[in-house]
Amino acid sequence: MPANRDEIAAAFLRRALRYGFRRTSVEDVARALRISKKTIYEHFAGKDAMLEYALTLAALEQRRRVEVRLTEATALGRVLQVTRMALADARAGFAQNPGLELADPEVQAQVNDRVHGSLVRDLLEQGVAAGEFHVADVDMTSRFVQAVGMEAIRQMHDDPQSRPEEACVEAVRRLVAGGPMARPPSGRPAAPAEGAAVRVAAPDPPAQAGRGPRRGRRVPRPRRAEHEESDGDVTR
Repeated sequence: MPANRDEIAAAFLRRALRYGFRRTSVEDVARALRISKKTIYEHFAGKDAMLEYALTLAALEQRRRVEVRLTEATALGRVLQVTRMALADARAGFAQNPGLELADPEVQAQVNDRVHGSLVRDLLEQGVAAGEFHVADVDMTSRFVQAVGMEAIRQMHDDPQSRPEEACVEAVRRLVAGGPMARPPSGRPAAPAEGAAVRVAAPDPPAQAGRGPRRGRRVPRPRRAEHEESDGDVTR
């Protein structure tokens, strides 16, 4: 039985994630499915159309799968839950396939934006509307959330013993809802956030006549002339 439209698109996406969009050809997909290129062109005008359709299918399927598992009551809680799910799925995939390579970054970025990005954007908009938090740019915040998640997944892939999940979830929480800034490793106080009030110490009051200098302050001693005679005359 010839492959249908969904099967062709899914086969193309699998190869594109592994080898990259540019290195995946219509002929590769036809060979993998044991069909002719003509059959593929009966469904799609070319690679761009296959990728677009495949991303749409993946987004719908992933959203259905995730939404039925969401249990948190707040929008922020659901954003963090989605993040944990994505990280857990990635770790499970690496455990089942130890030699699994990371997907092509260009295609993966499109998958993330279509599959996870739309869900995160909707949750951010819900949180803003409910007054849970304030996000000035929902789209940019969603992209930052995806970037943090991808970096954690990359770390898990490169070092299976690493445990970046909680640090990733905390970073996402701060991106969305803010929080206290961590103290830098050097021990110096962190720079204040933009727009935060800054306390400036008041200057010391001027010394009053007849009173000595304030305790703890050094008074500069007058500088002696470079050439001084014993009788007090100064050589010019």
